[in-house]
Amino acid sequence: MIDEQIEKLIWVELKKRDVTFYDMISLPDYGVDPNPEDKTEDRNQRIRHNRFNDILGSARMKELLCEGEYNPYDYYPPLKIPLQDLFRFWWSRCIEKEAVVDEILEDIFDYFTDQMRPPEKEKKEMDLIVDFGQLPLFLTDLEQAA
Repeated sequence: MIDEQIEKLIWVELKKRDVTFYDMISLPDYGVDPNPEDKTEDRNQRIRHNRFNDILGSARMKELLCEGEYNPYDYYPPLKIPLQDLFRFWWSRCIEKEAVVDEILEDIFDYFTDQMRPPEKEKKEMDLIVDFGQLPLFLTDLEQAA
């Protein structure tokens, strides 16, 4: 899929579910006022449930793009858009490339730093064994110790 097709598909899914900006920014457990500027109708009459079931944007995108019925317990359901295409769309439209490049280079640097780390010598650790039989824990033990 090309970027324009991906964007069109996502817009179709948003419109199919009648998702508004307020669904996008609101928590799922709270009501959404689809038209907060409307002063002719009481707010309590306009409130409805959020169109999304989850808080995280990634889960909300899975809800929109999963093939078939969405299952919140399926962490990586098959999507209508291949990951390669989603990645390209994200890279070309959604991110600040310089920040991502710096993050990539930082991760690569960390990887090689860990590879070059000298092997750790066997560390001596604190002896965590306590023989409670040798401790005066009761008054009679204290008297006997004195």
